[in-house]
Amino acid sequence: MIVRNVLLILGCAAFAGVAGPGAARAGALLRDEPTGLSVQPPDGYEAKKTEGDARYAVVFAVQKNGDDDTGCKVAFQPAPQNAGLSQEEINAFTQKKEWTELIRATLALRYDVSSIDPFEQAGLAGAAVVADFKPVEAEPRAAEVRSYLVLLDTPKGRTTVVCVGDKGDFDARRAEFEQIARAVAAPR
Repeated sequence: MIVRNVLLILGCAAFAGVAGPGAARAGALLRDEPTGLSVQPPDGYEAKKTEGDARYAVVFAVQKNGDDDTGCKVAFQPAPQNAGLSQEEINAFTQKKEWTELIRATLALRYDVSSIDPFEQAGLAGAAVVADFKPVEAEPRAAEVRSYLVLLDTPKGRTTVVCVGDKGDFDARRAEFEQIARAVAAPR
């Protein structure tokens, strides 16, 4: 499944589960109380808590009905090393060329990065990335999808949004993916 490879970079599991406890329909807030991460899925989307790997305190899947290997994951990774920094210091660093180069170098292990743009929301400065998977023999569908990633850091840690859509309709879905990213409240 292509989403599994997209999310390996985050250490998240593939989309799984059914709606129920820990799920929110469009317009309803889904919040993880221990971390404070929340998302309010836009029209046509549903959010549910899902499994991730040990690096992530919480992971949400945000998908349209019928999405199998497309849609978004929202994850929070605690970063105790950020605790001594102010949000202003973190925001200043995310605007430096070194941070952009670090993102590009990290993602280059699996992606051909098309763009890295500033992403600002609710007093947080981060980055929005558009990237295509590098060819993967075991994943023939990798060449058919494009990823939209948003990274936001706070003194508590990193919130990452990873969205995957078919290349053929990516431009239309990109606006939806950005809407999902803007519906996320990062832990502070």
